[in-house]
Amino acid sequence: MLGGVSLSKVALSLTLAIGSLNSFAHGLFPDEAGRIDWHRTQIGRPTKIVPYSFNKTDTGLFAITDRNTLASLSPASGEIVWRQVFGSEETIKALRVRDGRALTLSGANETQVRVWDSASGGLVWGFSQPPDANYRRGSGAAEFVQGSEDVVAVVGDSLVRLTPGASVPVWEVPLNATASYKRIVLEEKTAFVVGDARPTKKNPKPRMQVVEVDLQSGSVKQKYQFASGQAVRSNRVV
Repeated sequence: MLGGVSLSKVALSLTLAIGSLNSFAHGLFPDEAGRIDWHRTQIGRPTKIVPYSFNKTDTGLFAITDRNTLASLSPASGEIVWRQVFGSEETIKALRVRDGRALTLSGANETQVRVWDSASGGLVWGFSQPPDANYRRGSGAAEFVQGSEDVVAVVGDSLVRLTPGASVPVWEVPLNATASYKRIVLEEKTAFVVGDARPTKKNPKPRMQVVEVDLQSGSVKQKYQFASGQAVRSNRVV
């Protein structure tokens, strides 16, 4: 119990979040060697690969590369279907896939959230957070909201809910400016924002922090802080 609230739900969600840290492919299976060349001269070497399948006909692989490029690759040949080259200072921090759409979050001081069509590579919609001192620290994370076209994203030091066509967020929740938030875990009507508090002289080891937010209203339900040394990258959460 913490603050009168059971942590079983939080622990389960955190387990999913931490498990996803190592869920991306970084190489080939032995039987693929010589058949698929993952290093493409036009896009560079992939640093993150996410497979997708939509309506059983639209299948492929999305890749983020060391040349700051988002590309769609054919799983059969490794050929480039399409690519989107981001700016030199616009590091791609998050990639999620759902229902024929790819969601990216990129940038540092100025955060860009974009949704792409998986078949054509065309921009479906996007949101740009203007440069501001309050948006400089966060690592960045993004997730599709189940049952809607909306997106929840960490932009700098805030969690926002975005909807297609809107120029401002549906809601915005300030986060702890001394923490770096790396994952969002959605469970029913709740978002768990997971991050590490930055080390200080008093607490030199990173501490896991979780903010529980109501998806509908954007209100903060609970805030949790775990033992010193237990960070998001840890293998254990309890």
